[in-house]
Amino acid sequence: MSPSPVVSRVVVAVLDGLRPDAIDPFDLRHWKRLARGGAETRAGTSVRPSVTAAALTSLFTGVAPSVHGIESEAFRLPKQPGRLPLVTKVLAAHGIPTTVHIRRIPWLCRGLARQFARHAGAARVTMTGDHAPEILAAAEGTLRERLPGFTFLHFPDADRAGHAHGWMSGAYAAAARTLDDTLGRLAGMLELDRGDDTLLIACADHGGGGAVPTHHHSAHPLDTTIPILMAGRGVRPGVCLDGASWLDLPATVAWTLGVTPPSAWDGRPLTEAFAETLVAAA
Repeated sequence: MSPSPVVSRVVVAVLDGLRPDAIDPFDLRHWKRLARGGAETRAGTSVRPSVTAAALTSLFTGVAPSVHGIESEAFRLPKQPGRLPLVTKVLAAHGIPTTVHIRRIPWLCRGLARQFARHAGAARVTMTGDHAPEILAAAEGTLRERLPGFTFLHFPDADRAGHAHGWMSGAYAAAARTLDDTLGRLAGMLELDRGDDTLLIACADHGGGGAVPTHHHSAHPLDTTIPILMAGRGVRPGVCLDGASWLDLPATVAWTLGVTPPSAWDGRPLTEAFAETLVAAA
């Protein structure tokens, strides 16, 4: 039997490259405000290797890079894609659509990107803007429709600044604040404060500046430790999610939408974030 849905819409916003120890010194006030009213960890664990292509493939396949085979920064189809229970297809089998909003990619690659998206089962894909505010602006119309389902947004600003200028540099600080401002606007669009039937998960896919000041491809804790935030309907204020992993996010998305996570997935639903009455009902 499938669990009862906790919400009708889950929005996952990936703040690429945001280190958890940037939240206080750069005064990321929107993150901190949402964390006070929700569940949070600043000691979450990314995948190995801690790079975007590997992490995002894990988010959509539910398994570690050692299983799906993407273990570099190059995006491609995972190993044996037909045998992996993709998040998008698991949800689609229950009538739950997926919408993806990412940055603009080179024109010559857009057809291939859309082909990948269709293969994965995404219902809508936008590839507009180079920075978080532009990406969110392109997504605003869809977000305000309040359609049920899973929505994914990727904001690249902090990662880009980290590679160019170093993690925790002045440019990185400015990019982190841009991400935080965008997160605040996103929460406003979702009307979380009004009790909208939505769960927001904000997280980083990796840190950075551990072994190499301008990179994140190592086992150093500064590269592999990530912040994870959950806010919205049913989330208990002040819950600590220490011990949570990036690999728990696919199972959490499915469970909150009323779908049993496949046994092949590596993670678990973060049910401790939710009110006991909702967990019991599910």
